[in-house]
Amino acid sequence: MYKPSNYIPSDLEINAWKDIQPFFQKLLTDKVQSVIDLEALITHYSEVLSMLCEEQARAYINITCHTDNKDFQDRFEVFSTQITPEAEKAGHQIEEKIVSSPFFNDLPEERYLQLKRELKRNIELYFEENVILEAKLSTLTSKFNQRVGALVVKVGGQELTIPQASVGLESSDRNLRQETWQGILDARLGAKKDLDEIFDQMIVLRDQTARNVKYSSYRDYKHDDLQRFDYTVDDVLMFHEAVKKHVMPLTKKVELKHIERLGLDVDDYRPWDFKAKPASEKPLVPFKKGSELLEKTISIFQKIHPDFRKNLEKMHQSKLFDLESRQNKALGGYNYGLETTGMPFIFMNAVGIHTDVITLVHEGGHAMHNFLTNHESLIQYRNFPSELAEVASMSMELISSKHWDEFYNQKDLVRARLEHFEDIIKTFSWVSIIDSFQHWIYTHPKHTHESRDSCFDKLMIEYGTGLVNWGDHERHRGSFWQKQMHIFEVPFYYIEYAFAQLGALQIYRNYVKDPKATLNAYIKGLSLGGSESLPDVWAQMGISFDFSEEALCSLVEFMEQEWSELCAAYEKLF
Repeated sequence: MYKPSNYIPSDLEINAWKDIQPFFQKLLTDKVQSVIDLEALITHYSEVLSMLCEEQARAYINITCHTDNKDFQDRFEVFSTQITPEAEKAGHQIEEKIVSSPFFNDLPEERYLQLKRELKRNIELYFEENVILEAKLSTLTSKFNQRVGALVVKVGGQELTIPQASVGLESSDRNLRQETWQGILDARLGAKKDLDEIFDQMIVLRDQTARNVKYSSYRDYKHDDLQRFDYTVDDVLMFHEAVKKHVMPLTKKVELKHIERLGLDVDDYRPWDFKAKPASEKPLVPFKKGSELLEKTISIFQKIHPDFRKNLEKMHQSKLFDLESRQNKALGGYNYGLETTGMPFIFMNAVGIHTDVITLVHEGGHAMHNFLTNHESLIQYRNFPSELAEVASMSMELISSKHWDEFYNQKDLVRARLEHFEDIIKTFSWVSIIDSFQHWIYTHPKHTHESRDSCFDKLMIEYGTGLVNWGDHERHRGSFWQKQMHIFEVPFYYIEYAFAQLGALQIYRNYVKDPKATLNAYIKGLSLGGSESLPDVWAQMGISFDFSEEALCSLVEFMEQEWSELCAAYEKLF
């Protein structure tokens, strides 16, 4: 890990803006009389941001782990409405000072090219009123988490969280699956009105944010705000079409095979059958408690690389995991880097099913990325684009799948790997639905609740296989967008999953041929963080940053071959 200077105290407590404001002020008054001075200013700015980001991270971690804790709510609100807005204003002044310096153009390109274009973009998009709007959005995000964190599903006389209830969707008992699915739907429908109102407010604020900086839509604004320098909005729209043309036929084959395994008639495949197991199979039960999940994951990471095991153990010793589902805990999962601690925090809602294994190795991939960039002195390069970050995590899913025998016997290992690979294939359609939906939302900001749900319903049909019999539940299908927290919390952060999956599949294809060389390239590329362009970092990992129809076709061929081999292995065992 890099060694920060003493520019800001390592034990500084930030409870209000006044606690960190003097350090921003010092950055504004420090004299810059040479390139060396400018580089020092950039480094010190990074150190101040690192301290602020760590405290902000801990406020977010606390409120997501305990959504009902009033002290945590209050602290998160202080950061959202008071500290962060002031820090953004001061940060803008510092970035203007850096970019307007007569020595800015003399900064070495090999080190600062990425930073230069990011700072210029930040300045182009800055508008002081938007800082206030962002604070309001953060408060709405907290309300969203509180609402969904309190959802209770009633199944078989029990009250469960959504993750806990979701276990029943994998049962071979079709009646239980239907009761569970209906219980989850009822819980979500009970919150629909509240979530619609929260999202309405978010859309208004986001649309205003874009118009304040002269963008015609929040969609176009957010593309630039996410620093997407290496592809365009049109590239994304073309990718949507390529998924329909090339991935959906394979997705339909996967779904037909699932129907066959369940022994159902083709016209009797219902929404509660999506994750169902055949009557001849018991649901995969990889672990009983979160501690067992972590212990076995650590063993898997040891098999991949000894340093990966050591990293997870350090996190465990520092109590940087919250793995098990419980009421009044936010849904979902994440890995959150702690910038001054030098280790991340992993959050998830484990209930003892196979997707929990995938979630932890996925977030573990993000964690390894954090560790691999600890040498980097600039926070801007330790915060990498999602199109790179998700390659780290999705590649870890595929690489680790070879070692899931820590959780399963040989028979269940084949099942687990087949299920995982089928989920990867189906991911492309869901990502395209969510991304297309957001394109429509923010280019039609005046829409009604009815038209919003109608748009989502049409996309579900457009990217569907046509095999699911929704029956009377068809009228609720349009509301299913509310289960995707990204739409509320991190708008437009979703297409990266599809792009990154293309990268991860390339890495896995290489790994099958040469594990050692592939892992070395993976580590080398991730170690660069955000210091180089996405195409260059991907190239260092031995993969191509290419989302064209031709590139997608090649990977679909690989996916179909891999899937067919796993199907054959499965059929021999069952």
